[in-house]
Amino acid sequence: MPPSRQIPIQFPEAQLSFEGMAITSANRAICAAIRKPERWPYHAFCLIGPPGSGITTLAQAWAEERSAKYLSAKAFGELGIAEVEDLTAQDLVIDDVDTLTNAETLLLTLSGIKRRETRILLVAHSVPGHWRIQSPDLKSRLQAAPLAELPAPDEDLMRARLRRAFARCYLDLPKSVEDYLVTRIGLDYSLIEQSAEILAGASGDRPLTIPLAREILGEA
Repeated sequence: MPPSRQIPIQFPEAQLSFEGMAITSANRAICAAIRKPERWPYHAFCLIGPPGSGITTLAQAWAEERSAKYLSAKAFGELGIAEVEDLTAQDLVIDDVDTLTNAETLLLTLSGIKRRETRILLVAHSVPGHWRIQSPDLKSRLQAAPLAELPAPDEDLMRARLRRAFARCYLDLPKSVEDYLVTRIGLDYSLIEQSAEILAGASGDRPLTIPLAREILGEA
């Protein structure tokens, strides 16, 4: 009999601070770098990483620690010139900046940040040269900004992220199954949420075991 299929229930997770998140050898250097903006050689810092890598979580933690304004690219793109000018009075985060389409708005923001001596964290899934917005002026400014790319997770970070993903699905993750998943999916950010959702949706009320996890993931 095939396993029952359910929609996994997830509830909003409280925003993590740096003190509450898993910091391991995989992300420790990047966390240290973005948390010391007074040492940045430029007023902007580019933080990039693949989808699911946790760069948004890092950016939100930075915004909380700095009392900075956090904006998605969509929200930022809807701002008027006067609103952008007001924003630069404080530290700022723009997430998914690689999806922006208006270079002038970002240039205006960078100019205001520099003039007011505040700081901006630009978060994206690709390097600036691959962003949708391109202009010679913007390119020269971003070349001066430090850039850090979140590397692949180490095993400690992978385990911590798996436990969080399963907790969001209200699914118990036995240590034996955790060991199995780390071996099966490897050190791949993109498979963390997918694996948790598949197992939560198909396990029903059955306790999660290695044979059950193997059966469900094999079918998936």
